[in-house]
Amino acid sequence: MKEQSSLIKKYFLYFNERFPIAGALLYAGTLFYLAYFSASLFSHYYPINIFRSLSGFVVIFLTLLHLRIFDEHKDYEKDKIAHPDRMLSKGFITLKDLRKLLYAVLIIEAGICIFLGFTAFIVWIMIIIWSYLMFAEFFVPEFLNRNMGLYLFSHQIIVPIILFFGLFQRIDIFRILNHEFQLLFLLCIACTASTITYEIARKTWSKEKEHECADSYTRIWGITKTIIINQIMALLSCICFIFIYSLSNFSLTYTIATLIFYLLFLGTEISFIMQPDKKNSKLVEISGIIYLLGVFLTACIGFCLYH
Repeated sequence: MKEQSSLIKKYFLYFNERFPIAGALLYAGTLFYLAYFSASLFSHYYPINIFRSLSGFVVIFLTLLHLRIFDEHKDYEKDKIAHPDRMLSKGFITLKDLRKLLYAVLIIEAGICIFLGFTAFIVWIMIIIWSYLMFAEFFVPEFLNRNMGLYLFSHQIIVPIILFFGLFQRIDIFRILNHEFQLLFLLCIACTASTITYEIARKTWSKEKEHECADSYTRIWGITKTIIINQIMALLSCICFIFIYSLSNFSLTYTIATLIFYLLFLGTEISFIMQPDKKNSKLVEISGIIYLLGVFLTACIGFCLYH
């Protein structure tokens, strides 16, 4: 009993360090419900089931956790050198401890998906397959590590799969593929580009933060190229969301809100180029979070209220 209590404490401390629960809940919630409510774009005859939607949300939250644990195993040797101060590197928690948690998480995910039905279970299997491919770095780790952009894109393909998981809780897959493929494509691009925007923003570092083992985009691409690529991604997601609102005759309010979040992010990145210090690097990361959650929440509200 004491050993179990000690392990739970380790997990709690590990979450604080590597998997902040509040942030994970926000991202999982906005992404899942954006997908779930987006069914309204394709049909007005699919009711909202609160219990089933909450079950689906739990699956996506746990998916983020199993992805984190996969990453810890994949990057363990590199992280021991690059981040010797982390709990895992210091041995306070072990890979064996994380595997115990991983098995429990996967069993819960599978159980919920079986309850949610055949389509949910099949899409979840797709999530697991892609998670493993990410863990194995698609069996070409050296090639991917030499091509940072391709590495980033390949790992973000899981975002559209998660979108399918949420969307198909309320609508039949064949209806979308046969009639509304344009909207589905725009939604996938918008969400993937938004997530890439945050992923790059959180690794946009000042020179004093860089080190030989750093996996930052600024170390690989340089500051200017990193900012340009990230602005392309942010602008792409912004345009796609606005195009969806336009095609669906949404109120101008949603477009204005999306543009405000984009301009806020643009402003912080311009500040970072002008003065690339630690303070502005942190502001880029924070504004990246705000942009991601802001455009997702705006879409959630719009899709939920759409008639």
